[in-house]
Amino acid sequence: MAETNPKPAVPAEVVAHVADVLDALQCGALLLDRAGHIVHANPRLCEMLARPVQTLLGHTLPEFYPAAGEATQQFIYDFSAVRETEYFLPLPDGRRRPVLIAGRPPRSDSLLADYRVVTVIDITKLKDVEQSCLEQYRQIANLSDTVLQQALDLEHHSKFLEKRVRQRTRELAEANMEAIYMLAVACEAKDMDTGAHVLRIRAYSTALARAIGLPEEEAERIGYSAILHDVGKMQVPDRILKKPGPLTPEERREMEIHTVVGEHILSRKPFFDVARQIARSHQENWDGTGYPDHLVGDAIPLPARIVRLADVFDALASQRVYKPPWPPAEAVQAIKDGARQLFDPQLVAVFLRLVDSGEWSAIRGQHEDDDDAPSTVA
Repeated sequence: MAETNPKPAVPAEVVAHVADVLDALQCGALLLDRAGHIVHANPRLCEMLARPVQTLLGHTLPEFYPAAGEATQQFIYDFSAVRETEYFLPLPDGRRRPVLIAGRPPRSDSLLADYRVVTVIDITKLKDVEQSCLEQYRQIANLSDTVLQQALDLEHHSKFLEKRVRQRTRELAEANMEAIYMLAVACEAKDMDTGAHVLRIRAYSTALARAIGLPEEEAERIGYSAILHDVGKMQVPDRILKKPGPLTPEERREMEIHTVVGEHILSRKPFFDVARQIARSHQENWDGTGYPDHLVGDAIPLPARIVRLADVFDALASQRVYKPPWPPAEAVQAIKDGARQLFDPQLVAVFLRLVDSGEWSAIRGQHEDDDDAPSTVA
């Protein structure tokens, strides 16, 4: 039986307008109809695929994935699902370009309800950096194994050699921490910050963790992991990091992806478990308005909640390309006002105790740089 109220056809000018919008994006983007056919592909996607647009229009994505058709069809044809996943683009020469693909259908009452927009972000550089980091950490791990084996052999000789082993192990740990610090400073340099910033974040985070009753070892681990909270900014363009004015919505989206990038960059070794949590979740807000996962309350990992408060305070009280430093007392009030919205209220209470005791000012005074405001917190 024919439908009594068939859905009206989408005017061609509406589809053309959407195509114009997609063409303006810096990432790859395509428009699919409900049958999975490519209605439009923007120039950036064609460049990433190394194919002219004429070879794409009217085709379905599975046609370009002969070895992965079923997985691709599931991604494309399930209109009711919001999907975001790492995948690849098949190039004409047989190579694969790693990408982050995201698909989201319009509202069911939209004129474009029978269409789906898919965005594609090239993460080739991210994968190259990730592979380079993995190789460096693998070399460090091999070196550590060698040093530990030497330590076991030397232990059987004399107390003197045992003392030397302990000394070398300590030096190796210090070297690893120095490497982590140098990596963090390199990331902050892109954001026009100094090494003093990451040292303050480490000290603030350690003090907060210790003040809420965590064991000293755990507090120290949160502290040194905190210095890598913005490691993902290595992949954020300088035009965004160093922009003196407010960011556009598109620039803000590019900035926000640094949390996910940071988690991917860090090694999967247990040593970096806390650092990965912090890198991904340090921009989550207590009330769920943060990113990237919109976590709420205790669902946010505790180390990330600690670094969130420490990072915001230091950003407010320090010089930035887009603002002068706030007086410390105003920064303290901003943290107090942000309880239950941006910050864990229990952490805010502990923070205020540290401020009242003078410990917070002492930490800032120990790691102050020339561009910072006076460190006294009223």
